[in-house]
Amino acid sequence: MFRPIKFKSIELQPTVLPLLLFAFLFRFAQYLALSYAAALAHELAHAAVAAALGVRIEKIEILPFGVTVKLRGAYVKRPIHEIAIALAGPLCSIALAVLCRRLRFGEFLFAANLAIALMNLVPALPLDGGRVLRAALTERWGYVKAFNFTMKITRLCAAALSVAGAALLVYSKFNFSILLISAFLLVNTFAEQRGGTHIMMNEILRSREKLSRGCAERSGVIAISADEPARKALKLLSYNRYYIVNVVDKNMRSIGTMTETELIEKLVGMGIRTKAGKMVDFSRP
Repeated sequence: MFRPIKFKSIELQPTVLPLLLFAFLFRFAQYLALSYAAALAHELAHAAVAAALGVRIEKIEILPFGVTVKLRGAYVKRPIHEIAIALAGPLCSIALAVLCRRLRFGEFLFAANLAIALMNLVPALPLDGGRVLRAALTERWGYVKAFNFTMKITRLCAAALSVAGAALLVYSKFNFSILLISAFLLVNTFAEQRGGTHIMMNEILRSREKLSRGCAERSGVIAISADEPARKALKLLSYNRYYIVNVVDKNMRSIGTMTETELIEKLVGMGIRTKAGKMVDFSRP
């Protein structure tokens, strides 16, 4: 609705301005500034590790309830790099919290950094803990299965935080911070779901490019029954591996193989309901 205020690669959301005014009027501007400083340090740690790994930064957004760094592209190409980038923020916040405690910089700055670290370690998307969980499982299960599992954990975390937030609100009669976090997670599940679907569809369409960008040594094998619809194999594809699909009969004997590119092309040409057994007969010229 309101256009952000831009200065090079930094964007300030206009909704921050009423918050700043409110902070000055009610004399908590200093605490707000310290909170933003802690959040900025957290995000700059992400940015520094991303830059070191060759991941380009698109912009830094200043939002009403924090700061976020946006990376170029829909996702980090290698799961191990995503884990490193995601963990950089919480580790930086923990280090700053320890430093503040030892140098006696103030209890508020110590608490702010510790709170940012602990909140981001929750294994829910789009928080850092959720990104670590998804990336780690992608190496083991492939992107689609890892993403779907992480989304289930995200919904469980959001539900648990909602209950805890409601209890805290009743107990304190004012503190609704946990409810805000749970609302944030619930709202972002829809955005993450759309983003995950977009990533998978994009990678399916660009299957031919995988080998050209250095994934030849990161291959995988998918086994599927000849009587099963071939589209079921799509759920096991992943952006960080190139797959060979092995079709087996009722006696668990291989009756043919095809590459993931051939699988996709045959699904387009023969129809999404085609069974895997019929597809291998046409997978070679």
